[in-house]
Amino acid sequence: MFRYPTASLKPHREESLLGGHLWIFSGALQQPPHWIETGGLVDVKSSTGKFVARGYYNSRTDIAIRILTHSIEEPIGIEFLRQRINSAIELRQVFDPGQTNMYRLIHAEGDGLPGLVVDRYADILVAQIHTAGMERLRPLLTDALMTQTGAHGLLLRNDGQSRHREGLKVEEPVAVAGEVPSQLAVRENGVQFLVNPWQGQKTGFFIDQRDKRQAIRKYTLGKRVLNCFSYTGAFSVYAALGSSTTSVTSVDISSPAIEMARQHFTLNKLDPKAHQFVVADVFDYLEHAQSAGEQFDVVILDPPAFAKTQSARAQALKAYLRLNTLGMQAARPGGILLTCSCSGVIDLDDLLGVLSQAAQHLHRSVQLLEIYAHGVDHPVNLAMPETAYLKAIFCRVG
Repeated sequence: MFRYPTASLKPHREESLLGGHLWIFSGALQQPPHWIETGGLVDVKSSTGKFVARGYYNSRTDIAIRILTHSIEEPIGIEFLRQRINSAIELRQVFDPGQTNMYRLIHAEGDGLPGLVVDRYADILVAQIHTAGMERLRPLLTDALMTQTGAHGLLLRNDGQSRHREGLKVEEPVAVAGEVPSQLAVRENGVQFLVNPWQGQKTGFFIDQRDKRQAIRKYTLGKRVLNCFSYTGAFSVYAALGSSTTSVTSVDISSPAIEMARQHFTLNKLDPKAHQFVVADVFDYLEHAQSAGEQFDVVILDPPAFAKTQSARAQALKAYLRLNTLGMQAARPGGILLTCSCSGVIDLDDLLGVLSQAAQHLHRSVQLLEIYAHGVDHPVNLAMPETAYLKAIFCRVG
């Protein structure tokens, strides 16, 4: 029997844990276990002294304990990490490596490893450690990831500001195993891309939109397409590949991202001169298009997160409403609008409500066509719907 320091719950606070939830908020504890170091492992017991779960503790955050296992017989060590990683690898075997060799390998709570995100780009892993508990497991994680995946290199991207909340330092990216080049050639659904794991957004690419990019192709054949917040042009490339008569306009505020989008067109044997690449603020661009009466057959709205905390939710909803109103105005009657949100505090009903408000304001009808959430490599623990963040809605604007 493995013994860890213990923390006791208040009466009746174990129900959600028994249902599979992986968070314990500080208010659920009888008293804060100050004797446990930040990130230290702890056994959680009910008010009657019965073992409930095992996880790691942090006194600095509202989420006091993040659960790693509900089994008293499962110690937290190298074998535990190997088993969780192997389970994640098994799920990702749905991908044909000849068509797709980049995907999320570890999706935090969704794969039973809270605080850890790992993306795979061909033979390179890019990891982000968001919590103090996972930080303490870093040496074991490095060993387990390299051993179980057979990867050639592991890059740590611990440069996210969220680490401050856990009492962790924001670090420069560092290769902790093998060699990690500054540019990787990867493929997704047979489409070719270049990724810079050291400097790109997130871990280098927005992997979570893979299935939505594939879905957009059927709507764009021979059409005039506007891709807003295009970043390095992934949606744009998918849209253009369907037909030589398709015309795509990619808009992003980042000049380097737009330049990489051009490279991605060339990489996939598409002539970038047949398309438009615009460095601009998307809101400014859409307002100018509206005043000029310019419209497109397909409009893609895939903005960055407008709200990362609950306090920013109200302002974010206003921004989503403004964006989707402008997006609808840019869509011709009968055109397709794809609107997305990666803000965790904005749920699907919120985004549908925004669409409804925009449609009513513009006196336009909207037909709901398809709704997407997370792909197979971004699993969500059913007991933790609050960890879901991605919404994508395809609709037809009358």
